[in-house]
Amino acid sequence: MMNLYRRGMIFATFLGSCLTLALSGAAMGTKHWVEAHARRTSNPNDSDGRIHFGLFYGSKYLNVAYGWRRYDIDVMEVLKAEPEFLIWGLWLATIGCLCLAEVFAIVSAAFAVINTAITPVSTIAGIIGLYIWNALTVIFNLAAVVTWAVQFHKKLHDNVMTQEDLDINWTSKDMAHVGYSFWFVVGAVMVSLINILVIYFGTNKPREKKNINPVMEEKGNGAIMLY
Repeated sequence: MMNLYRRGMIFATFLGSCLTLALSGAAMGTKHWVEAHARRTSNPNDSDGRIHFGLFYGSKYLNVAYGWRRYDIDVMEVLKAEPEFLIWGLWLATIGCLCLAEVFAIVSAAFAVINTAITPVSTIAGIIGLYIWNALTVIFNLAAVVTWAVQFHKKLHDNVMTQEDLDINWTSKDMAHVGYSFWFVVGAVMVSLINILVIYFGTNKPREKKNINPVMEEKGNGAIMLY
């Protein structure tokens, strides 16, 4: 019964790893790492803008009193034209950390299946390995969260507009916030941490209480012999 419970808990971490992988993948593929409103300083009451973009692509919608116009954003093209738009190293680090987190989430899922089916002889392939792969998933997803948070506060909090927009008085200062793509990664960190807790509570055997009956029996026998 205990063995069945243990394997069931390990299989639960497989599902958790799959969810982590899905969240990280969705974060990379969606276009809402940052979201912002914008105004023209020359006519703030007659202008409005909405901007969102992810690690690779996004969109901006600008309205200057005569209707909304949509423009596509290619982050890599913007960086080529305006290297100061983002901190290139942090942008690249965010992508790299997410990719590594996905790799370790896949490894975690694979070894969870293996440990559900059999008990591996190798330590790294067993329970210790599950701790390691999940911990590495946490570390790299958390690193992606940190690098983007720094990116946002250093660059995007004050401006998400291209130089072309800035030249015609568009501004997004104090009107930007991180979008749901960012929170997907935060969710992935939480799921991997839950996985580690499941492994701990699902595979640690409860301590057995010491049996005091033999001691009591020995004392009883000693008392009888005194008579």
